[in-house]
Amino acid sequence: MGSNMGRNIVHEWIINYIRDKQDNRVGRFKEIEEKAKSRGVPIIEPEVGNFLNLLVKIHQPQRILEVGAATGYSTLWLAKDFPGDIVTIELKESDAKEAKENFAALGYDNIELLLGDALEILPTLEGRFDFIFIDAAKGQYVNFLEESLRLVNDGGIIVADDVLFKGMIADDRFYHPRFNTLTKRLREYIDLVMDHPDLDSSIIPIGDGLAISIKRGDK
Repeated sequence: MGSNMGRNIVHEWIINYIRDKQDNRVGRFKEIEEKAKSRGVPIIEPEVGNFLNLLVKIHQPQRILEVGAATGYSTLWLAKDFPGDIVTIELKESDAKEAKENFAALGYDNIELLLGDALEILPTLEGRFDFIFIDAAKGQYVNFLEESLRLVNDGGIIVADDVLFKGMIADDRFYHPRFNTLTKRLREYIDLVMDHPDLDSSIIPIGDGLAISIKRGDK
């Protein structure tokens, strides 16, 4: 893997400043973050988590759906001070087991974790959600979006993580042949949400890039 793999899309000194100003990860929550990083489990950056938590507080959803829980770190950011129901999906059994333990340890009983392939689980879900966070297989984002559009309420928010992927999506100078298919599919996702007739979207250069979309209501 080349040196571009470690490239940040935001200057390191800006990232450090932001994290210093939001040092709100303590106790078991901080332990979960550090354990995931030590094991190489892919988790969101803390500034992304803080931003998601703020979006939830602003939007005030009733139900949240997460596609890709890993060990539950991002789920816990969504759940902070959130009284509604959260449904989250995780493919890897060992990560799902650890996520459930983390939820219980922090006293969350409003999180339902579904074990399995999101592409198989999403079509079986019933009911609507007001906030959907996508952070699973990047090559499947377009398929996740199709199901998310079915499941999200009018006026609901869909957030997709890692959409700029080390800068490769925005600039071919950072291209790596190993990620040729992933790069192509993430670009397809961005083009789709930015031009979709039922969505208003914006790309935010935080973490590894967030695409935030609001589903328009009937005109």
